[in-house]
Amino acid sequence: MQRFSTVPFLVAAIASLASAALVVLLATGQPWLGLTLTADGESGVTVSDRAADGPAATLSPGDRLLALRPAGAGADRSLSLRPDDLIEEPDGLPDVAALRELFAHQGRISDTLKDGPVTAEVMRDGTVIEVPLTPAPTRPLTDLPGVFWVQLLVGLSGVWMGAWVLTVRGRDAASVYLLTGAVGLMFASHAAALYSTRELAMQEGVFEWASSINSFGAITFGVAMICLFLVYPVRYLPRWMEWAAIGVFGTWGVLSFLRLTVTMPMAIHIPVLIEMIGILIAVAGQIWVSRANPHARAAMRWFGLSVAIGAGAFVGLIALPQAIGLQPQMSQGHAFAFFLVIYAGLAIGVARYRLFELEFWAFRILFYAGGVALLLLLDALLVFVVTMDRIPAFSISLLVVAFLYLPARDAIARALTGRRQLTTEDLFDLVSGIALAPNADEQRAKLNQLLTDLYHPLEIGTAPGDVHKPTLQDGGAIMDLPGIDALNPTRLKWAHNGRRLFSGTDLKRAAAILQMAAQFVERRNAFEAGVEEERRRINRDMHDNIGVQLLGALHSHDAGRKDALIRQTLTDLREIVSNTTIETPVLTDLLGDIRAEISEHLAAADIELDWIEGPMPSAPVAPHTSNSLRAILREGSSNIIRHAAADRATIAIRASDRGANGELVISVSDNGRGLGPAQEMSGQSGGSGLRNLRQRTEARGGRFSLQGGADGRGAELQAVLPLDPAPGLVARLRDVGE
Repeated sequence: MQRFSTVPFLVAAIASLASAALVVLLATGQPWLGLTLTADGESGVTVSDRAADGPAATLSPGDRLLALRPAGAGADRSLSLRPDDLIEEPDGLPDVAALRELFAHQGRISDTLKDGPVTAEVMRDGTVIEVPLTPAPTRPLTDLPGVFWVQLLVGLSGVWMGAWVLTVRGRDAASVYLLTGAVGLMFASHAAALYSTRELAMQEGVFEWASSINSFGAITFGVAMICLFLVYPVRYLPRWMEWAAIGVFGTWGVLSFLRLTVTMPMAIHIPVLIEMIGILIAVAGQIWVSRANPHARAAMRWFGLSVAIGAGAFVGLIALPQAIGLQPQMSQGHAFAFFLVIYAGLAIGVARYRLFELEFWAFRILFYAGGVALLLLLDALLVFVVTMDRIPAFSISLLVVAFLYLPARDAIARALTGRRQLTTEDLFDLVSGIALAPNADEQRAKLNQLLTDLYHPLEIGTAPGDVHKPTLQDGGAIMDLPGIDALNPTRLKWAHNGRRLFSGTDLKRAAAILQMAAQFVERRNAFEAGVEEERRRINRDMHDNIGVQLLGALHSHDAGRKDALIRQTLTDLREIVSNTTIETPVLTDLLGDIRAEISEHLAAADIELDWIEGPMPSAPVAPHTSNSLRAILREGSSNIIRHAAADRATIAIRASDRGANGELVISVSDNGRGLGPAQEMSGQSGGSGLRNLRQRTEARGGRFSLQGGADGRGAELQAVLPLDPAPGLVARLRDVGE
């Protein structure tokens, strides 16, 4: 069993928590006025809100802070406040000189606030007034905004996920690069959390160090992602390419950290954009070299989506606008949350945890993201190029996405995933064709055709061992299916010609199809069993009834009698073949007809008949009961004529109220030669007729026996036939019994 060391995770967790604690300590160690300030685009900053119990509670929303100076100092020591003092990300400044000037100005404001009471120059309703303020020496923990904690959480989560992967996989290159990138992300997000959520000002040294660490962390994250995609899932370039990337961007990161570049775009924005391009190129290379490996292809699809949404969204919304001199479209602090998407996707992929389940999610999320991107792009084109009003532009963009993109999305998905959409009619025809195939070879051919249409596997073979339900093997590269009917279990390898892995969706689909096929097979078997049972019924009735009547016609010397028997035989034959059950005979009438028929048969063979009949109700009896009764009496009398060499036969019938619906007790005996020793021991006759009677009677839940006479002469057939009568017969049987 593989042993995992938890040391990397514990070290990373402790270090990341220490970093977060340091950031919280520095953030709360700044002087506090209890104000929420916004840049107004002119001189000064505007109060948008203030804490009711804060040091600046005397100020009101809408007041403009113009300057601060130590209490009692002259105007020559005033520090003017500028919109840049509230800039969230100083990397947006044009050059390093402006950046250093901002740090120095921020340091002077921070020192002034730390020194004690200050006088604030405030413009209120167009009049400049002086307001004395006494800043608190520390900032309350509860005053830190939500975006501060978001950035801390991003840094912690990235390191924890990277350390978890390193713990699970061991110290391979991919895991090391993933954790290195997470550390860079933590440096960037924790540093940004410190200075981007400051109230007004921060100490010069703290601000400068935090900004440099942020830039270095961002570049470190980018180069780690490039190297990750150079080695995972497949190392496809020489190692010196990794070291070259580390050397180039590592040097760039050091220059950015020391602020040795002239412009801010050269310090951070351009290297980040180049790294993003490098990541995409590395991903494209992985997709190319892994085109024959479904595992790697699935990983790269998921990786590519994670990076495109995470890093791409951050670069597109934050880094790119700053690089071209525009304002970011959202807060940088909130944009850091996009990196959680990257690390969640990369951690799952690198750890190879059920990656095959995520492949279709990748496409689904990609299509939704594409729809949003198309909506925003069309809206921007209509507003800025066509100069259309915002509301009509957005409405038109929404209609285009709804009526053009969304309907085409499914067609695009099928083209990219290679999944064929079979209609219900197609599935019905294919599955029913498998169940109704005449032999196992044709069944196998039709099943393979269905699986090919659904999954396009590279290989279809026989699964080893027993397979009780559809299962995935080897991370989704193999899907095993249980056998159908007489077919062995099936193994599929590499879905869609090796372009993807089998997924949980494939399992559910296969299970549904196999269940449908099993139902078809069950119905086919039931139909075939019914056909076989009907064939046996016809065979029994032909033997028990038609044979007896033809035998009677054969032994009859009267031509009229012979013709009547043949006509009756034809009538019975039609009844047997059509299995007519609409006629419900009355018991007493039925016994009368049978007595007359058998008397004539026996008389034609010079055998006298003693007919003993107990009290019988004059009530309808079910057709299958009448058929069984007629067959027993006919076959019994036929055996006497053919085998007994007797001159007297006795038939005794009585009704009993035993059982659920009553029963008939039947005895057919003779005074002939008797049974042989083997027949007496087995209780059976060698002929198929009596075997049919036994099967017929026992199938109805009755009892059947055959035994010789007491003096060795004659034989007695006994049958007890349960009744399944028409309504009212049971009560009449009980009345007769009483």
